[in-house]
Amino acid sequence: MENRSKNFDYFKPSGQSKKGKDPKKIRKIVWLVVKIIFYVLLFALTLGGCVQTMIVKSSGFTGAGTEFYDSSAKISPTVRTFKQSTAPKGDKNLQPGEYYSINYSPESNFHLSHKEYSKTIQELRNQAESDGAKYGEWHGFSSSIQYLNSKNEFVVKEQPIHKGEKPNRYLFAVDNSRNQDAKMKKYESIYNSWNEIVFLDPDFKLDEIFKKEGESYTLNKDKLEIKHPKNEDITVKKASLYSVYSDQNIDNPKLKYARDVLEFLYRETFLKEGNYYKRVSNISYKDLITQVLNGQKTTLTSSEYEFIKNYQNALAEYLKITDMTKPSIFKPLLDKNGVQQFDKNGNVKDSGVADENLVYGSPVFANHTKLILSADEPQIAFTSFAETAKYGPFFMFLIWPIAQLTMAIRVPLPAAAGWTTILCLIVAVIITRLLVLAITWKATMSQSMQEELRVKKAKIDAKYAEFKNNKEMRMRQQQEVSALYKKNGINPFDSMLSLIISIPIFLAMWRVIQSVPELKSTSWLGFDFAAVSYKRLLSGEWWYIFLLVTTALTQVLSMLIPRLLNKRNNKHLTIEQKQAMRKNDKMQWVMMLVFIIMTVIFNAGVQIYWIITNIWSILQAIAIHFFKKTEFYKKRYNKKIVS
Repeated sequence: MENRSKNFDYFKPSGQSKKGKDPKKIRKIVWLVVKIIFYVLLFALTLGGCVQTMIVKSSGFTGAGTEFYDSSAKISPTVRTFKQSTAPKGDKNLQPGEYYSINYSPESNFHLSHKEYSKTIQELRNQAESDGAKYGEWHGFSSSIQYLNSKNEFVVKEQPIHKGEKPNRYLFAVDNSRNQDAKMKKYESIYNSWNEIVFLDPDFKLDEIFKKEGESYTLNKDKLEIKHPKNEDITVKKASLYSVYSDQNIDNPKLKYARDVLEFLYRETFLKEGNYYKRVSNISYKDLITQVLNGQKTTLTSSEYEFIKNYQNALAEYLKITDMTKPSIFKPLLDKNGVQQFDKNGNVKDSGVADENLVYGSPVFANHTKLILSADEPQIAFTSFAETAKYGPFFMFLIWPIAQLTMAIRVPLPAAAGWTTILCLIVAVIITRLLVLAITWKATMSQSMQEELRVKKAKIDAKYAEFKNNKEMRMRQQQEVSALYKKNGINPFDSMLSLIISIPIFLAMWRVIQSVPELKSTSWLGFDFAAVSYKRLLSGEWWYIFLLVTTALTQVLSMLIPRLLNKRNNKHLTIEQKQAMRKNDKMQWVMMLVFIIMTVIFNAGVQIYWIITNIWSILQAIAIHFFKKTEFYKKRYNKKIVS
């Protein structure tokens, strides 16, 4: 039977000469199933990453949002920065080193790193425990105050967090939004006592009370009273001094911390020897305003008027920062005859005019339910791989490894004005993009072939251009395109593979840049990684325009260069074919516009990463273009385009 002709095998039902199935076909089926499972899992990971990016909040500020540390001992708090103001342009009152106020800098993002301030972090941990709270717990909020001079130097050398009169007590507090055991139970003031803080009732404006006459200011006594709108003989309210609660026996720890912050600002501004307020006036603000209200002082010198004005402006801002709001106590509503008005239930109606001699920050009226100057998002500090399991595979298998990679590069290095962070991002881009290229190499080559097939596809589209509404002809068009791809060994869905892999890596890097404290606290060439560039630009920081333009430009180039490198293939197209190609290009132009808009709304750190990624994409496109001209490519990958 060995010499029997194989032609008789034609009549076998299976059409095969050997029993069983072809091993090559089995391997192809198995590989297809593996690829389908891989793509499904990858898509699920991408979808999960997109959802978690929207749901699990991150923050550009250290001490908030999701963060990664290699040890719980290194967890950093939220640090809020206050700076001594500089003299306004044209000012003639201040002397060198003096200032009118201490400005809160909400955009500053200081990282209290364990490498430099391990002792301070441990002392903050001890203080939190003494206050009945837990430092670094998940879903926790923290607030600590940093004090800088106008040169951005610590006012007290080597003291990153401000201290008061008590040893080892920092202007710092911790609270927790979910864990009752981690909430702040008490707060001990950093001062032995609080000063009396007074100010003129805000309903009375200084520039209305005093009228400038030459070099002095004359009191207008009528403006020290608020008259009834329908009867000027009735005085609704007289100007008085308001005050801030100054008894330290407060049960609300958040209110007590807020009052401590206010005390710090008050002392460092108005009571500091050698500053403006101590130099220009021999009497206190309280005594000066009291003389005015009592009618003892009807004229102010220019120096006295500026003293009062600057005091009130600074203190008003401090009250706002510390949430020391006006208590809701109002004068009764009177009719034009001075008779009190009552509602239908017999209750006295209020006039909406605040009462006299009110006390701000009183425990009776203050509603400090949130820790002031803490971040908007609670801190979730990951210190081990096991902890990421609570947030699923996207955090476990993508974000955690990339975070560990970036921390391994960045943490041991000095800040170097942000250049070490740039180095870290470059290395991360090289490693992740090489990994993506290795996985998608075949798809990348296939995508390169698709660029060459665009001309052939355009010819097919042009042939059927006049049959837009004919379903049968549209079906034939799709069949021809499918046949074209099949003849040339191209799977149109291969081009999606790079996108499916790139998206989760980008989302992971986005999260890492906002979650590794050493990265998100970076300032490089004037760009703060935590800043939203277009907002900074609108606020007057014009140099952010360069970052926005560079991001958009590199994005456009990364999408156009592959086209430009294949432009020579389009020279001999007819007008109809070119129109068909332009139609096919519309979706890519829309995608380009979407990407540009997306990059504009990112924070600066992500934009810098995006620029590095775009540069890689440009170099990769150029490298592949020249690789396609090598003999190796022609022997291994290149096929003559079949129509």
